[in-house]
Amino acid sequence: MKEKFLNNEIWVLTFGGGFQRANIYKEKIPTSTRKKFREELRNHIEDLVKNNYSFEISEENHIENIQSIVNFSKEQEFEGFKIHVNFGVAQKLINLYLKYLWCAGQLKTIPIHFPVDRLIQGLLNEEAKKADIQKRELKAWTQFEDEVEYIKVIRFAEKVMDKNKEFNRMSLAELELSLFNRR
Repeated sequence: MKEKFLNNEIWVLTFGGGFQRANIYKEKIPTSTRKKFREELRNHIEDLVKNNYSFEISEENHIENIQSIVNFSKEQEFEGFKIHVNFGVAQKLINLYLKYLWCAGQLKTIPIHFPVDRLIQGLLNEEAKKADIQKRELKAWTQFEDEVEYIKVIRFAEKVMDKNKEFNRMSLAELELSLFNRR
């Protein structure tokens, strides 16, 4: 019961963070349809996590999993409605879910990436400035249509980690938690 409760709460946070600025429901979609969409999307992501994240995963496989969320949303119809999730929203959903599971002690491996959003991009720019690295233009994660901008943020984070001794022994997920907790 406790695990089920905690997982439901994690999903409330995941959907809240993933959908907050994304304007997912562009049409007047009934509440029952939205609920069905979230249930099916949740099942898809939970299956991805169960089948792929109990061990270390390559970046390539992680990107493929994000893309599978995009493809799932494109291919499915919910009570006559198509509800599209782009790459930016898909990465935010799976990365947030993995982050919450990891922080709750329910994921054995450290997530390979972190949820990319405006906040982390701004925090990375602050750290870049301290390390004499050129700041990166902030990109709206809700507008990422493919992995290109997402990977640019990940590479920028790695560069910041390499130039700062405080972070260079951390994983990307640990870096994000450290920056997030310091703000």
